[in-house]
Amino acid sequence: MSDETIHSRLRAAIKARGITVTAVAAHLQVSRSTVNRWLKYQIPDDEQIFRLSAYLNVSPSHLRRGSDMNAEHMMLCQILFAKSTDISSSDVQRLIDLADRFSDTDLCQTE
Repeated sequence: MSDETIHSRLRAAIKARGITVTAVAAHLQVSRSTVNRWLKYQIPDDEQIFRLSAYLNVSPSHLRRGSDMNAEHMMLCQILFAKSTDISSSDVQRLIDLADRFSDTDLCQTE
């Protein structure tokens, strides 16, 4: 069993990207102390994990559990996220509903 935690995976992702805690805080529009708490003992909420993963180029599942998806899939997820910031909240909800329908049916293909 690995001793890795969300905190250690987050530290490693920040180090791998070659950025500072200050840069992470500025990008996510939170305080440095918030990021430092994430690095030590506090677990970011789901939205923060998604934003962190997009900024750090890792998957949310990697931050949460240490699992990772392939790079192409992650890139497609980042493109979807970037495009979703330019559309209305109701359209974002429609995309979420569509994704839910895919994962609830045989239309969902895992690779």
